[in-house]
Amino acid sequence: MLKTLGCGLALVLASATAASALTVNNKSKHEITIGIFQGSKEAVRKIPAGQAMTFKDECKYGCAVSGPWSFSWSAKPNDTITTDGTCLTCVPSKHAM
Repeated sequence: MLKTLGCGLALVLASATAASALTVNNKSKHEITIGIFQGSKEAVRKIPAGQAMTFKDECKYGCAVSGPWSFSWSAKPNDTITTDGTCLTCVPSKHAM
């Protein structure tokens, strides 16, 4: 019984770890370039217009992501970032037209 329980628990933990990933949805009409930073490792990736990419290895424990949104985003495993290529963190100006 304990052996079966231990094997089941190990399988659940392994599948939960394997499923951890960051997804970036590019809703813009242009290819975007993002940087993914995990500790001292950096990866630069291009995401085609209108497509999404999932990053399993680059962000399975959390990472920082920089991109066309003019800021670095602290991402957690299983986060999804959706962008239209514009700033995600900017406050709209009252004078914007």
